[in-house]
Amino acid sequence: MSTLPLLKLPVLCINEILINTDIISLVSLSLISRRSKRLVRTTKTSLTGFNIKFYKDVTEVQFVTSEKKEVRSWFFKIEEKESSGGQVMEMSFKDDVIHSYHSAMDIQQSVKLGVEYLRDLFAKPILEVFLFPDDIPYPFYIGFKECNNLYMKGEKPIRNEDLKNVLENVLIKSVCIIQLPVNADFKCNNNALKFNEFSSLAKEAHWITREVFLNLKCSRIYLQHTLLDAHDFMAYFERWYYSNDKHFEVMLLETDKTFNGLNLERFNPIPWNTQLRGQHFL
Repeated sequence: MSTLPLLKLPVLCINEILINTDIISLVSLSLISRRSKRLVRTTKTSLTGFNIKFYKDVTEVQFVTSEKKEVRSWFFKIEEKESSGGQVMEMSFKDDVIHSYHSAMDIQQSVKLGVEYLRDLFAKPILEVFLFPDDIPYPFYIGFKECNNLYMKGEKPIRNEDLKNVLENVLIKSVCIIQLPVNADFKCNNNALKFNEFSSLAKEAHWITREVFLNLKCSRIYLQHTLLDAHDFMAYFERWYYSNDKHFEVMLLETDKTFNGLNLERFNPIPWNTQLRGQHFL
């Protein structure tokens, strides 16, 4: 089979070929040389960003296109091997998927380096992060500084230091959903709890105290199984009612305490009327 000397072709020919090359092949090509990396950097693709999923023994980085489809993936896997300090990756490219293999001590640093490489190569953001921390045996951290949406789901309580590290060190631009148990003694910098939408949907969310609740600065808030009472809600509501906040939209608050003492009559509430609300209003 004859080979095509790609890098010896005219630049316009190279660009035309790369535009029609799949994402995984572009990543592979970028690793050949500095010149090939520069060529990939200037190639227009349908890539819009990355989704990242953290599991117990594997991390998956998904390449998301403008059609919102995850068309390709890079799997970081744990294998029994000596630590290499996260600087050397054993990689394979097969069936439109990248596989790389790391020791348990190296995998988090390797994911960090891999994601940094991809963001530098394609200049695209991290769209969604999914964290499934059950049985992750080592202290966990996310090695990047921002993402659009973050989802945490599990059956076991997440370690306080792991959750604190995520909430305080990752800028979550839009949605944060916590659907796992959080220890009642968990504390973090409340100023970090600034999302467009925040949901705590665990079977127990007693860590959301009055102080945490009143520091939430979100447009949409959904809280289940808290120990908040009517007085806490009224304090939040009155502060918003008399403020200039025009971004707050909706709150759904479920509590494990008796919700007595709620009195909104002095605010002259208007009875709900579906004719006055849009069909998509929550």
